[in-house]
Amino acid sequence: MRVFLFIFFIFSIQGLCAQDTVKVALEPESELQAEQNYNLGIEAMQKQEYQLALTLFSKCLLAKPAFDKGYANRAIAFTQLKKYPEALSDINSAIYYNPDNPEYFFNKSLIFWGMNAKDSQLVALDQCIKMNREHAEAYYYKGLYFFDRNEIEKAIEQYNLAITHKPGYCYAYNDRASAKRNLKQYEAAIKDYQKALELDSTQVFIYNNLGSVFRITKNYSMAIEAYSKALVKNPDYLLALNNRGAAYMENNNLEAAKADFELVVKNDPRNFSALNNLASVEIKNKDFKKAKEYASRSIEVNARNGAAYYNRGIARQMLREEQGSCEDWERALELGVSIVKTFIQPTCHE
Repeated sequence: MRVFLFIFFIFSIQGLCAQDTVKVALEPESELQAEQNYNLGIEAMQKQEYQLALTLFSKCLLAKPAFDKGYANRAIAFTQLKKYPEALSDINSAIYYNPDNPEYFFNKSLIFWGMNAKDSQLVALDQCIKMNREHAEAYYYKGLYFFDRNEIEKAIEQYNLAITHKPGYCYAYNDRASAKRNLKQYEAAIKDYQKALELDSTQVFIYNNLGSVFRITKNYSMAIEAYSKALVKNPDYLLALNNRGAAYMENNNLEAAKADFELVVKNDPRNFSALNNLASVEIKNKDFKKAKEYASRSIEVNARNGAAYYNRGIARQMLREEQGSCEDWERALELGVSIVKTFIQPTCHE
């Protein structure tokens, strides 16, 4: 979650939403104390020292109790520490002392997001947009709200508005691409992911997202290229490594697939997806004993992994463990693996 710091004193560290310098009518000593503690609080926020920032903003507010930006920034610190009731109280105080700042309503929406109070979040976002019709971040978060509710068309409308008001908005292009992918608009999704990477090629997760669309469309060479680019930028990105292995496997390059999956498991022995993928590779290799072992390990990590029961059922069937295979397939069916229906009836209910 990205939040904004509201900067008060002109020589403070600049934040994402710098505010104009404001002079406060205080006694010189009190003004100096408020200024020093506020600026130190901003520095602590920049260093992600949120508990220290709370202390410093609180000292600032003791010297100037009606200082809206002090409350706003302390609310951000509380939010980062997941102390949402305290954050909400502070952002409401900021709004009380300065009801005309749309950023306060935007940050209030982020607090509601953290509280999983999504409808209240939407109200705060609408209040922000009412005050600033060009607030790209507010439109973006409205897009996230609708995407979370599976109202994909509405989500795309909001991402469009975010991009209209901020043409270089990498995250909006990425999320609009994901929404289009959900609608099976794959070519449009690919274009949006590519545009997002054009805007910011450091975001490795976008390469992974792009690779996943290429996989869906069975363009395995392009999928492998996208995953590989993610891994060049971040060799520890196990999700991309696992997905590249899947692309290799779907393209029948079992040796490369196995190497990727084994490397995932080496770095994360409890990665149930990679373990099950290894089971799939061994089934293709007709080594059903190993396939059963990998699928069993996957199930040990995640007993609700229906795909692992499905694979273990295949391995057991080929090992002549008919009763065990049928039990696994029944469990896979319970967990939503519908492909089991195509052969469970003739095999297990003779």
